Amino acid sequence: MKSRIKPILFILLIAGVIAAQSCKLLFKSDYAELKADDLTAFVESRFPEMQKRQLAQNQQARKSFIDNFKKMFAFAQAAEDAGLHKSETFKKQLEFTMEQLLASEYGKRNPEVIVSKEEWEAYYASHKDQFESHLNLINTFRKQPVNDAQKEQHRAFWSEVKLRGDKARQANLDKDPGFKILLRFARADLLANLYTQSLKEKNKLTDAEKRKFLADNPGADPDKQKEKAQGLLDRVKNGENFEKLADDYTEDPSGKGKGGDLGWFGKGIMDPTFEAAAFALQKGQTSNELVKSAFGYHIIRVDDRRMSSPPAPATAGPSPAPEPKQEPQEEVHARHILIDTRVLDQYEAQTTDEKVKRELEDATLKFPVSAPADFTLNIAGIDRNRIPGVGGGQGGQMRRINPEENK
Repeated sequence: MKSRIKPILFILLIAGVIAAQSCKLLFKSDYAELKADDLTAFVESRFPEMQKRQLAQNQQARKSFIDNFKKMFAFAQAAEDAGLHKSETFKKQLEFTMEQLLASEYGKRNPEVIVSKEEWEAYYASHKDQFESHLNLINTFRKQPVNDAQKEQHRAFWSEVKLRGDKARQANLDKDPGFKILLRFARADLLANLYTQSLKEKNKLTDAEKRKFLADNPGADPDKQKEKAQGLLDRVKNGENFEKLADDYTEDPSGKGKGGDLGWFGKGIMDPTFEAAAFALQKGQTSNELVKSAFGYHIIRVDDRRMSSPPAPATAGPSPAPEPKQEPQEEVHARHILIDTRVLDQYEAQTTDEKVKRELEDATLKFPVSAPADFTLNIAGIDRNRIPGVGGGQGGQMRRINPEENK
């Protein structure tokens, strides 16, 4: 009896594999074909008038446009093949993307409708958990979490988008054929981005590759760079000339030869960690500890501080409308010594990008996309029949319009 079970199990296993492969062959992705009418609808719905007009008159630009979407559709198919369309990340991204599209379409059709602060505040108050989930999703794609000011901006934006999305659904805009085309393209874009990100994660340097690179390039070792920076900080504390050390050792080209001088700057310009450390120092003070930013290890000295009025905005015309009064902003004049720690990161990014590029090229071959050679745009004042390659026009350059003919 046992001897007969094994062959039966083997046959069932083979049958299962064949069935799975057959299903895969029968499955046709929604992104295996790019239609001319969909491209037309997408451009006419999403592009400003000037860009539509330029695209309508430039066949090469339209060809590049098609090629870019072919790549996006190929990557979307690759993402589906990898199962990324089933991930929670994709589902959450798609959900809010749909809300944004609906809100945008509703706003275009109802420009007079304004969502008041009271309205979106009330919506937020009853949907706090949803907003926190949305914020968590945003933070997964950021190197640094959203700060309090950014959170407040996201809160207002998210609440208004959700409210307008609800209004759009009440008006059945989500059932509009044109909206479904926009959603299809947006979905492809999300899938393509997720696939590219997955390749970056997959192709990161292994620990062994990092060790080999650092063995060949000891100056790129972040730990050794930190030791170097700490040695310089000790020398500064012992009274050595800050400007001379900056000129001799800093790895920041902008401050090289100038004693590490960064000039005057306000908030919101520098790396956030660097900025926080600089503005915490008083005039004449030097940082007691190394300051680690995205660039490396800094030793910071603040030469001066001041309150400075922001520059007046550029105006045009003889009688510009008065601008609202802007409060003076705090600025510091700082110097720094920087020991760069980005060499390893830059090598990893370059190596990863090269691998990702090859895999993306492979995806365009593995997942072909049927696409039109061209598509049309119906723009007032532009005769398609006179544009080379479109309609029944002749080849060659477009004839220039003589202004006298329009008189």
